[in-house]
Amino acid sequence: MDAKRSDPVARYREYAWFQFSMDGEGLGLREARECLNEAQALSQDVRELDEIVIEATQVNDYINPGLLEDDPRQPLAHWWWHLGKLRNHSYPASLLPEHLRAVYLDATDQAA
Repeated sequence: MDAKRSDPVARYREYAWFQFSMDGEGLGLREARECLNEAQALSQDVRELDEIVIEATQVNDYINPGLLEDDPRQPLAHWWWHLGKLRNHSYPASLLPEHLRAVYLDATDQAA
């Protein structure tokens, strides 16, 4: 069995670091993030990957348009389904975890 399939954090890392942040691709990014359990989502590794995603959403010139189509069926608190709102600075910062809020607000301030 592929190690990335059995390790959800490794799978998310592949999408966040090696696809999304580098070239704006990674159509499985949101699904990979959704598969993380609460303990994994709170790990330092995932927190850092989340920061990479938030920052890339703000600074990358290109992001696959499919990733910018927000899914209205998903809760707004699941920010990874609302990358379009994050990119156009219309996502409510108060819904982001504190460590991501700082990254998002800093990028929003720089865009203004």
